[in-house]
Amino acid sequence: MSEDVGLADTNSLNIAINTFQACKYIGLPECGVHLTECVIYLACTPKSNSVYVAQEKTKKLIKKTGNLPVPLQIRNAPTKLMKDLHYGKDYQYAQDSPDKLTN
Repeated sequence: MSEDVGLADTNSLNIAINTFQACKYIGLPECGVHLTECVIYLACTPKSNSVYVAQEKTKKLIKKTGNLPVPLQIRNAPTKLMKDLHYGKDYQYAQDSPDKLTN
């Protein structure tokens, strides 16, 4: 379900889990209405597989490149030595940008 709906409606996972719990505790045939509501909700909600696609691309990249070090620009620099080694240099804090996005 999450690989089909994903970020298009993050509440859909809660709906599915709540439906599962209702069926577990109430049982059939009483929970049939909950199952039907869930199926209709999931069928009508927008779909996005962007998380699934990104996850699969990431797995392939890791197999190809292995473990890579954390880039210096996103490393924390709590000490002078780390700052001197350019930890955190050119880091872009998304919340500081007007659109809350960085490159």
